[in-house]
Amino acid sequence: MDSFIRRKATGTQEQFCSRLCISRSLLNSYIHEMRELGFPVKYDKKRKTYYYEEDGQIVNELFQKRIPKDEMKNYNGGRIIVQIY
Repeated sequence: MDSFIRRKATGTQEQFCSRLCISRSLLNSYIHEMRELGFPVKYDKKRKTYYYEEDGQIVNELFQKRIPKDEMKNYNGGRIIVQIY
């Protein structure tokens, strides 16, 4: 979904739904939720595509937890993004 919006290649709502294999109501629900989360999703009637009004990117996590330095010894393996304070 993000890739289509970023490239301004969604097409109309019907075309976008077809590309994503989802219903129109589900698409509207996703777009609404994205806007609630702060995504600057807009629709260009002239070009018939959704787009982001501002430059930006989706990050892996919407919430990054701070872990105290002394607790770091409890973590091993895997991939974790932390900010030590």
